[in-house]
Amino acid sequence: MRFGNLMFDPMFRYASRNDGKTIHFTPVESAALSLLTAHAGQILPRHRLLDATQRGEVDALERSVDLLVNRLRTKLGDSARTPRFIATSYGEGYSWIAASAPEPGEDVYVAIGPAAGPEALRIEPRVRAFLDDLADALRARLPSERGVRLLAPKAGEGADAPYRVEVGLRQDAAGVHCAVVLRAASSGAALRAERWTIAPDDLAGAARTAATAFAAAIKSEIWRHLATAGGLAGPTDEPIELRLHRAAVLLSRTPQTWLESEAELQKLRAEDPDDPQTALMWASHLYARLVLDLASDPAQLEPQIEALVFQALPHARGNPMLALAAAKLLCFVSRDHLELAEALAEDAFAQSTAFASAFAVLGQLRLNRGRLPEAIDYFDQGIELAEPGSEFQVFLMVLKCTTLLALDDRQACLAACETLYRTKPLTRMQMGLFLTSPDEVLPDDLRQILLSLDAGLLRRLLLHFDYLFVRRVPDAAGRKNMFRGVLTQLAQHRPLDDLPAPVRVYAEGGVGEGL
Repeated sequence: MRFGNLMFDPMFRYASRNDGKTIHFTPVESAALSLLTAHAGQILPRHRLLDATQRGEVDALERSVDLLVNRLRTKLGDSARTPRFIATSYGEGYSWIAASAPEPGEDVYVAIGPAAGPEALRIEPRVRAFLDDLADALRARLPSERGVRLLAPKAGEGADAPYRVEVGLRQDAAGVHCAVVLRAASSGAALRAERWTIAPDDLAGAARTAATAFAAAIKSEIWRHLATAGGLAGPTDEPIELRLHRAAVLLSRTPQTWLESEAELQKLRAEDPDDPQTALMWASHLYARLVLDLASDPAQLEPQIEALVFQALPHARGNPMLALAAAKLLCFVSRDHLELAEALAEDAFAQSTAFASAFAVLGQLRLNRGRLPEAIDYFDQGIELAEPGSEFQVFLMVLKCTTLLALDDRQACLAACETLYRTKPLTRMQMGLFLTSPDEVLPDDLRQILLSLDAGLLRRLLLHFDYLFVRRVPDAAGRKNMFRGVLTQLAQHRPLDDLPAPVRVYAEGGVGEGL
């Protein structure tokens, strides 16, 4: 049974990774994995896991289940904050969220070789060592689920991978000359090409150094291929900030995915500081920091975003994706730029095929103007065009749900939320408290989340919700509608005497009555 980059044996005694390494599990860990995967997508209470794993230890405590899950996450390379295998439902238990992937070939992300050239060179030890070093260096830089396969030097060997490293060999008195090209499988385009010579007596390890350097270059080029937008855009293409997010999620080895984009964007800025696309990508990265990092300071980042947009604006009008990115950023940082943002977005929509990206921006602009039904119509059109289950589609669904809150259309909001949670279950934990109705009994999982939040984190989350969504609605009644549910539930479970000032105004007059 395969999940992500791991192939498990039927009894879950061990798992094999794409790089050939084996992970061994204790009997208790095997029992927990068997139970979790057998009930994939379902929340298993701690006592269920305890029953399956305690093996007659009558003094076992439910807290030991938490320690067991932590051990499993460590072995699986998983993260509690951004889970790929085991998700936490606060106060309830755990659930297995990884989808099974029975075809091992699907997990190969970069295929290397097989080398082309004289057979004697293809099996030459120095060449094999160079290719092994290249594969190992690339595995060390990519997340474990982005598999790297070194293809054997024989006819017919292949792999279905998004990226391919082609290798050509020839030899003369100076040594073995290696021509190495990174190619995108979808388009066949060569993304990077290098040439090295492996000297007959490579005592300094130059070949290994070259392999390490090219592995780093491969990762950078894949990021650029994923993140950068060309002059033309298709009807389903996602906006620049989501291209950056997707590239970072695919290639990052840490939960702080935005750091991946930051490092690569700094390289681009160093290469060409005046490039308008790079300026807008950096501005979109700063916007992503405001969205994803609660510690980011809008007062510090918003002026930088504004300056970068105006730096790129003279060159952006001919590129619809850049124009849409500029419009999105301008309407986000200041209402003073709405007219300019609308002109950019409308022009980009009229002259390009970037339908989905345009619908996303036009919907947000209508939201900022207070034309909420029109905004929802644009979001719906974008949702229909977006790739099913993509972060772009989820982003549009969240915008639709919060806009329905502002309209106080609770029935439509409930239906939209159910669709959102089916599409990406993790959004229930992230957004469920804010999308709840004031009239419903808070479900146990959301109630446990609410009770477990410390006061400081709760204040930051309320301010973040206000900053990302509520402040964009110009109508005071609409803004109050957006806080009705969460403040009503707060009043029933926690004191309201420590609300941040921008949020307190929405609770004045009494929660549940005047709210």
